[in-house]
Amino acid sequence: MDLKSKRKRELDIRKKKRRKEIIKVALEVFKEKGIDNTKMTDVAKKAEFGVATLYRYFNTKADLVIETATLLWDEEINVINNMLNEKTFTELKAIKRVRKILELFLDIYYNHQDTLSFLEQFDNYIVKENIPEDKLENYEENVINIKESIIKAINEGKIDGSIRKDIDVDVFYVTITHSLMSLCQKLVLRGKILTNDNVVKENEQIQLLIDMAIDYISN
Repeated sequence: MDLKSKRKRELDIRKKKRRKEIIKVALEVFKEKGIDNTKMTDVAKKAEFGVATLYRYFNTKADLVIETATLLWDEEINVINNMLNEKTFTELKAIKRVRKILELFLDIYYNHQDTLSFLEQFDNYIVKENIPEDKLENYEENVINIKESIIKAINEGKIDGSIRKDIDVDVFYVTITHSLMSLCQKLVLRGKILTNDNVVKENEQIQLLIDMAIDYISN
């Protein structure tokens, strides 16, 4: 490698590192202030960059928002993948693996409420700003990784007899993940509004939804 190529490679590495640093800082700011309330100058100040530097890496706020959401899912996926690769998980019967995956929502509810809040804001921002689908390809790729884990377990359950053969895996996946995510976000963002909301504990509502889903697909 000649000197010019070496310098270019080093410059590219520094740029990628700085870009990731900006994304991480932006995620912190978005979680703290809210996506709508955050300006690019807020991110630049927190990252200790000039705003002009920030715009050299991200043309628009929307581009930065999408990158932060992609990073967030990427980090969550790494945690999930670690669990999916554990021997104690892979040796479980398929139906129990599906339950374990769905019970991740309980962990998210208890330990990652800022993530639930951010994802709710992200969805609203994408709709409000009318972001085209092609800009969400990298973000969607991480979401699909979770889908594949559930679908794999369900299909294996159909073979080992623990899961009904007539289950439409796509319908089940979309319905249950949307239901669990919506419930968790409702409990975090809107909390207890009516007196009747105090009757049942939050975790019991999430667990019941998981139990209903497992009962539905069980053979």
